[in-house]
Amino acid sequence: MPLHLLVSYLVADHAFVNSYKLKDLEKGNLWKHFIWAILVFLAFSFDSLLMAPTGILVFGLAIAGEFGTLYLRKVIPDDFAEIIALGYFLLLSFLSKDFFEKSYITPQFCWYLLGILIVTVGVTYFFRKGIISRAEKDSVGISERLAMYIFTFAGLFEWLAIVTLAGILYRLFFAKTGKLEWLFSPILGIGLSLTWLFIMKGVF
Repeated sequence: MPLHLLVSYLVADHAFVNSYKLKDLEKGNLWKHFIWAILVFLAFSFDSLLMAPTGILVFGLAIAGEFGTLYLRKVIPDDFAEIIALGYFLLLSFLSKDFFEKSYITPQFCWYLLGILIVTVGVTYFFRKGIISRAEKDSVGISERLAMYIFTFAGLFEWLAIVTLAGILYRLFFAKTGKLEWLFSPILGIGLSLTWLFIMKGVF
């Protein structure tokens, strides 16, 4: 099933953004983020949704969902807002799946991108609940897990081992304080990458 709208939401609110900070954005920055989100949704759907009135309606519902999620982040706990947003965009993706069957972003590639988001920023979302500070960027962990994901899907397991070792050595020499992230980042990076690979092999 094409998951373009779900992936669009995750890219808009998580890929280059600390979602925990969205509720604290001032009005000007909040509108900047909203415009960024619209551009992301356009990038994933312009060739599929803007060709017919029904598709334009679906696009409008997606943008309304993003706007509603930004509002919910300010009035309810982060996790509840996240669950509602994920459910909304998953349902909208299901209802609009026929529009994306011939999209230039194939359903398989969309699932591949979803896996990247889960392994990278998805893990960081949960790390920010206590393993790392909510203000921390976690660029090292995200880069590490991204490389693990790519090499896992490419079947280059020797490079997967090299990346894991390099991540450990980097932390030993450049990050002096011990963190649970040192242990969990590579474990989750490898484990989730392998799990998603098996899922995709079963779906496609």
